Amino acid sequence: MTQPEIMEAAVHEYVRALNACDLEAIVALYASDATVEDPVGSEPRRGAEAIRAFYATVVAMKLTVALEGQIRAAAGEAAFPFSVKVNQNGQAMTIRPIDVFRFNEAGKITSMRAFFGAANMSVDGG
Repeated sequence: MTQPEIMEAAVHEYVRALNACDLEAIVALYASDATVEDPVGSEPRRGAEAIRAFYATVVAMKLTVALEGQIRAAAGEAAFPFSVKVNQNGQAMTIRPIDVFRFNEAGKITSMRAFFGAANMSVDGG
């Protein structure tokens, strides 16, 4: 596989693993010294333990995730738009972030940044 194909496969596995609430598969996508900044502007989580703790909370929410456009993969990075449907405090919401992954030579994610704000969140059914 080419580097863009490896990065695209990682994005598809990320979406699959989020939908399956597969914490181990999500964590396996990351390099041991990776960072996760979700949302952008928050304090980045650094290293495997912090990333595992972050995604343990995420998978407990039982999200429904879907790609909403093409994956853009180039120069060791991939960006992709997607939707995240979640139920918070009895209220269904959809968040539409664009995530950017940076990869190392081994095809592991070294940096994840999630770009979204209030304008990218909506209450469903309201």
